[in-house]
Amino acid sequence: MIKGNRDKYETLIKEMDIHTEDKLLEIGYGPGLGIHMITQICESCTIHGVDFSKLMYKKASDYNKTNIDKGKVHLQYGDYLNITIDQTQYDKIFCLNVIYFWDELHKPFEKTRSLLRKNGVFYIFMVKAETLIKKKAPDSVFNKYSIEQVVGALKSADFTEIEHYFNKGYYIKAKK
Repeated sequence: MIKGNRDKYETLIKEMDIHTEDKLLEIGYGPGLGIHMITQICESCTIHGVDFSKLMYKKASDYNKTNIDKGKVHLQYGDYLNITIDQTQYDKIFCLNVIYFWDELHKPFEKTRSLLRKNGVFYIFMVKAETLIKKKAPDSVFNKYSIEQVVGALKSADFTEIEHYFNKGYYIKAKK
């Protein structure tokens, strides 16, 4: 996961244009690579994360222990849709390869929008549905959304200024 996602995180982090006082939330932090990379470039950011895997919570906690101890990183274990998030308003929320696990997009997008400050931004990375089909990702686990479905669901959740481009996957940016 770390090796395969490093370049995607590098691109996503550049797109996020992180500022010193930003409060960030990662949905589905996995082993904690993205959070760790952000702490390397932004010493005063506060980064929260939630992941539904107990194993990833353990790995990410170990990987980011120093910054957890400093109070810069706060990790939670649980289902994003059902968990109470520690921080009430974020400047930026992001997820990488997560939306396939949501059976529908409206509820998670509405929750994400509610957690963003005014003019906050939601960043998503996802691969093409065709890529998941080619890799034989099981339908019972992976929802194979098209870019049109994702953009439509973002609009339906009242996100604005939705932009996207393709570079080994879709990078999507949507503003509250």
